[in-house]
Amino acid sequence: MALKQEELLRDIQKCFNNLNVEEDKKETVILREREDSIDIRCTGFPDFTEDFRQIVKAGWLEKTPPKGGKIYQRRWVQLDSEYLRYFQTIKEVYSKRMVSLGSVDKVVSVGDSRFELHSQSRTFLFRAESTQERNDWVCCIEKILSDRKHSLEPRNLFFRNGSVNISFEGYMEMLSPRTKVYTLINKDKLFLFRSHEEYFQGVGITDIDMRMANVRDGENKRSFTLTTPYRAFSFMVDSESEKQRWSEALKECVSRALSCDGLCESIWRVPSNRMCADCSSSMPEWASVNLCVLLCEKCAGAHRSLGQNVSKVRSLKLDERVWTDDLIRVFLLLGNGKANQFWGANIPPSESLCSSAHSEQRLEHITAKYKDGKYRKYHTLYGQQEALNRALCSAVQSGDLLETLSLLNCGVDINCNTGIPEFPTPLSLAKRSGQTVQAELLMQNLNSESFTPVDKDASIRSQSGYLFKTASSAKPITDHKTKTDFSQRWCSLGDGMFSYFKSEQSHHKCGGMKTSEIICLSVNSPGKHGYEHTFELYSEEGRVYLFGSDDGSIIKNWIQAIAMAVLPPALFDVCGTCDRLGRLRCTEGNHGIGWFCLSGFKLQVLLEDNVQIIDLRKLLTLNLSDSAGSMVLVWRGGPLHLLADRRPHFVGWQTFIQQRSGAGDQPLSQQQLTDLGVPVIIDRCLDHVTRYGLMSSGIYRKNGVNSHVTKLLERFQNDARSVTLLESDYSVDDVASTLKRFLREVKDGVFNGQENNDNWLRAAGLENRAEKIKRYQILLSNLPDVNRETLKALIHHLVCVQHLSDENQMTIRNLGIVFGPTLFHTDGTDVTGSQVVEELIQNYCSIFNVSESDLKRQLNMTSVILNKHKSQRPLSRTPSSTICAVYLEKKTEGAEVLVQVTADMTVVKLVSVVLELKGIQQASEEFWSCYEVLEKDDMERTLHYQERVLPIYFSLSCHSHLLIKRNPYIISIMRYLENVENLCKTGPLRVCEVKSESSKTFHSRHCELSGTTFRLHKEQQGSQCEREYPVKELKLYHGCRSKMHPPTPWGLILIYDKQQWYLCCENEDELTEWTAVFYSIQYNGDIWPSW
Repeated sequence: MALKQEELLRDIQKCFNNLNVEEDKKETVILREREDSIDIRCTGFPDFTEDFRQIVKAGWLEKTPPKGGKIYQRRWVQLDSEYLRYFQTIKEVYSKRMVSLGSVDKVVSVGDSRFELHSQSRTFLFRAESTQERNDWVCCIEKILSDRKHSLEPRNLFFRNGSVNISFEGYMEMLSPRTKVYTLINKDKLFLFRSHEEYFQGVGITDIDMRMANVRDGENKRSFTLTTPYRAFSFMVDSESEKQRWSEALKECVSRALSCDGLCESIWRVPSNRMCADCSSSMPEWASVNLCVLLCEKCAGAHRSLGQNVSKVRSLKLDERVWTDDLIRVFLLLGNGKANQFWGANIPPSESLCSSAHSEQRLEHITAKYKDGKYRKYHTLYGQQEALNRALCSAVQSGDLLETLSLLNCGVDINCNTGIPEFPTPLSLAKRSGQTVQAELLMQNLNSESFTPVDKDASIRSQSGYLFKTASSAKPITDHKTKTDFSQRWCSLGDGMFSYFKSEQSHHKCGGMKTSEIICLSVNSPGKHGYEHTFELYSEEGRVYLFGSDDGSIIKNWIQAIAMAVLPPALFDVCGTCDRLGRLRCTEGNHGIGWFCLSGFKLQVLLEDNVQIIDLRKLLTLNLSDSAGSMVLVWRGGPLHLLADRRPHFVGWQTFIQQRSGAGDQPLSQQQLTDLGVPVIIDRCLDHVTRYGLMSSGIYRKNGVNSHVTKLLERFQNDARSVTLLESDYSVDDVASTLKRFLREVKDGVFNGQENNDNWLRAAGLENRAEKIKRYQILLSNLPDVNRETLKALIHHLVCVQHLSDENQMTIRNLGIVFGPTLFHTDGTDVTGSQVVEELIQNYCSIFNVSESDLKRQLNMTSVILNKHKSQRPLSRTPSSTICAVYLEKKTEGAEVLVQVTADMTVVKLVSVVLELKGIQQASEEFWSCYEVLEKDDMERTLHYQERVLPIYFSLSCHSHLLIKRNPYIISIMRYLENVENLCKTGPLRVCEVKSESSKTFHSRHCELSGTTFRLHKEQQGSQCEREYPVKELKLYHGCRSKMHPPTPWGLILIYDKQQWYLCCENEDELTEWTAVFYSIQYNGDIWPSW
């Protein structure tokens, strides 16, 4: 056994001795003892991130330099259970600084988005990109500090209790960069410190994992070099004897790190595990942890050629940390014997592999066995997807690992829905059932291709062939490339690399990149360049590569192969069908990264571990470039912040997203849409006419001002989402004419083309009414979704208009005369189009499958409003009664409640009417209020129950609305006032004067609310009064304006004329007390009726 260890060690040493580790001899030799950190750059980077330590949180932060510098430095920061480390870049392996959490006394939030880490020797100040991100860091650090409180060794602040095993220590001089460092060996790592004092203070520079290190002599007798796969560390000591002691200690550490015989002996206890699963060589020291087979070194090399997504090869000796107790139990319970009952069930003797097979034979056999599944034992449910998924849900709750292995590699969906909301995936189900070994097997296969359906062609994961390529560029390719700009290249994709050669026979690579470095793949529209079909690859370095071919099938295969090589498995379903894919920096993503696939109008987004689908046409807002240059998409699922990136792929994403978010000069299906699938322009126009024009005489027959209509239509076509229709800006006739012009001019019309127009017109000629209605229903069902929803919304609106025909003179016939030519794009000489519109209005419920009772209820409500309107005809421009739109509990699309509000209607009456209309009975101890909601500022004002509704309604801006909901504070307010003898409130509050959107500075001020006055003092109690306002002239709003980064979520906003003050309370009780006193003073104690 010792002999084998020495051979392995020699092989590793030989490998690293061949690495080019020449140091830069031109570097200026300057001792930099005064610098805070040492710049240890890697000369090579790992191909993939290995889980050396359990990272709790990682991300970009800005930190202040030592000695109190003012310029922040951007650093990649990692937090684990023992240390906080920060690195120069995200790729670096060796940190610039590492702070032991054992030396940290506390973590404190300061300012808007900063926090301080207080250690024994120094305070580290970090700044995050947002307050939320700062809070996440503080929360994670506080939790670790809390967990460590009782487990630290009092005399050592750097190492966790029980982890101190220092075998050698002392000062050495590092030669590149040249500086003196205190160094110690603890277990299997070498730690670097600026000084011995810093070690005792719990602050270090970095640590070096000795498992992959090699020690060799330096250029002189007192120096030596420690070589790792990522860089070489050169050290010099004071004497040859000291160098000898250091070399021996480091080599012993390497040998100790490589030794892991206990694991081998444990797994080899199972007889079948003593032979390689593929060639039967003895004592295999490698394993494929997802395929569950033990391998000899030669077969492990063939498995690595399959790629990490097929076979995850790990060493029993070198990868000690991978081998958890549950993973070891997987190999003890399955073993090569049971695993080969599945993988090798059908291997004919002529195709079996022997231990003397050469490398080509091994690769061919192993590819056929595991990647192609040639010899596997197919599950009895193979091909029956739902049955396979149900079988997996059952298996993971049992101890049958072989059944689970078989299902995972016969087409089951590893993330299938279990049907149990609390445990939606097989993994969660296994954990719930206490089957930790099953859970381990599932986790090892989560990102593996082995569980994908086997009927997919395995060859799509690799590709080779001739393509035509242009020279790479550092800028987006916007100009047309002719065929003369392209050169033919042999391209190859496989083993995590995309490479291209001058010809198939050439061994010299012209260029290439790792698939992990491809950050974007974009498919061009046919004919954009000289070759009919082209695609672009964007690299992490900011280069753009253009490839093309006249054969569309060739390009399609390449796109599918590259997509599967680049994307996470959760997005494999879109491979080959998307127009653009890749990763972007995203604040909502996992470690600041999100994966995006754009196909048509659908943007699939992978954040954390779930895929969300966003219809770009239905975005609520789209800001292509905010103040920081970032792109912000707001949809019903919330905001999505895509951080600005100077590399060329980001501009392309902006262009694609803008194009796919809807355009006003396109057919209905390509317009900007509401959440219900109706074009925004149509929805806004119908809403405006419903609010202000239902009783306007001759609505839709009268024309608006042509210049106003043209201007409004242009605004809608440029960006419909940004258009807000105010009654003061546009008359109902202007808006109605804009709607008619849009419907007449929109491409393909509402009925989706001339051929469909003719079908509808022919249906109108049927004499049998029942047959005609059925034909209309069929034609309606054949329309695209957007056209169908648009027609339904329009006809529903016309039904309401004709119901008020006694007032507006727009009968069914008149509406047919107006909208027949408009919808069918005719000149009006043929009345058939008008007939179709009339029949759609008359038979609205039958054709559109709408409940007649629901429609009747709406029309009856309209009739009541009409009768009141006739008896209370307004005498001035501001009506004494009007139809007001209010919302119940929350504002959602189509959820508004239309109420006839008279001039004397109070808030309490409005609440009563709305609750009655919705059939809601108020329970005891349940109180409802009406709120004025300012959407843009995230704040709301509780209206007093005696306030008149109409003046408030007419004062609302386009970003405001009235909302009726339960009042959760009124009981607390009234009970507080019952126990207060002296009605006043004083104390410190965090205050910010809101002068602009950039106002974010909060100061502690002493505030006083007494008598009839609110006073604001400069500092503490007794100081000079800075501002004084009469309470009855103030408006009090509640809210948390997140854009201002308030220190607490309990905010009060006071508005006096054009001045605004944002006050932050420390807790909810304090908020209630200030509100109670304010209301009591403002309303003379009459806060709530009959309390």
